[in-house]
Amino acid sequence: MSASFRVHGTFVLGTRALFIVRGVVAVGAVRAGQRVVHPAGIDAPVTGVEFALLSASGGADQTALTFRYASPAQLARWQALTTTGTELTLHDPTAPPLAPAGARSARR
Repeated sequence: MSASFRVHGTFVLGTRALFIVRGVVAVGAVRAGQRVVHPAGIDAPVTGVEFALLSASGGADQTALTFRYASPAQLARWQALTTTGTELTLHDPTAPPLAPAGARSARR
């Protein structure tokens, strides 16, 4: 199963080594255990998903994806990759692999 997630912002809970990406699910469904396959460089599975976060500005509810980071360098890389407007592509590692972009389907 794959999903697309549009980033609206991020924050860190340093006391728990959690990096939180908030935004909206554009396509599919997100769940714990999925991995970000695009952009490359977010090298940890989704630890948890929080649905229906209220927007501070009164906008639509948002979803939060949580990731556990292991080092300040890893956190800094993730922060650089998840700027507002970035589209994350997530994939469930137990699902069949994603076809490379432009590849034709074997189904006829």
